[in-house]
Amino acid sequence: MTLSKLTTTALLTALILSTSGCIIHVGGHDNNDGDGVEYSSVFGGVDISENKQVGDLSSVNGNITMQDNVGARDVDAVNGNIEMGNNVQVHELSTVNGDIQAQTYLSVKRDVSTVNGNITLGADSMVGKDVTTVNGDIYLTQTFVSDDIKTKNGSITLVDGSVVEGDIEFESQEDGGWWSDKSREHNPPTLTIDSSSNVKGKIILRQVVVLEIENPALLEKVERRYKGQE
Repeated sequence: MTLSKLTTTALLTALILSTSGCIIHVGGHDNNDGDGVEYSSVFGGVDISENKQVGDLSSVNGNITMQDNVGARDVDAVNGNIEMGNNVQVHELSTVNGDIQAQTYLSVKRDVSTVNGNITLGADSMVGKDVTTVNGDIYLTQTFVSDDIKTKNGSITLVDGSVVEGDIEFESQEDGGWWSDKSREHNPPTLTIDSSSNVKGKIILRQVVVLEIENPALLEKVERRYKGQE
């Protein structure tokens, strides 16, 4: 999802339920509001209780929290975190200036992305497409990613049997705009992959990266494509 689309979505007031200046609580154990119900908050947050099935969720200047066994469609936050319990199912997750964090058994049909924020996914999680950050670290525990992992100014960690079907790519920091961190030239990001985890595609480095890879076979997949190494 593009930045403009994310911002527009978060600011829409034509959603079924929206509010300004307070937290939306969708509560009631086993009280299913039904598919397609959407919630949006400006200068507040959205809190979805366990066992709920909802539509799109968006927040500006507030966190989005989903408890255990929640299902949702696109979940977008601007200046806020997305925090999830166990066994959450969504179509897509994205933040601008916020972290994304999930416990166990997260299922994402499409992408997980942040602009300025970390992504932390717990055991038995699955992502149907890409995991990406601009300024943020990615930490995956026993997580399956169907496509690629990409970052510009962040570190990446795969542990406990995580699998990436596509590539891992550290994008170039050149011409990175106002958010580029020039100190990274002297403090490069780190790629950590333990012996139980795997990358099926390539490991593409378009900048200097510290490699902490336990499996020697994965080192053979590393392609250095930055200046002086091409």
